[in-house]
Amino acid sequence: MATEELPASGIMYTVPGGGSLLVAGLSVPADGVSGYSTGCLFLKLNGASGSTVYVNDGTMASADFNSLARV
Repeated sequence: MATEELPASGIMYTVPGGGSLLVAGLSVPADGVSGYSTGCLFLKLNGASGSTVYVNDGTMASADFNSLARV
């Protein structure tokens, strides 16, 4: 199975005209930044158990990333 490197930007998938939809990195984007689609998932690569997946509950103009609770 081939492996792919994570892009330096951390952006793994973008919706044309709609912003980033799937992003990974070490720091969750700050509230209020732009460019992330509503519903964008952020995978925190160094998160502790229960704090590794975040969702943008804000807008593309003003992000608001919140941790998803364990299911």
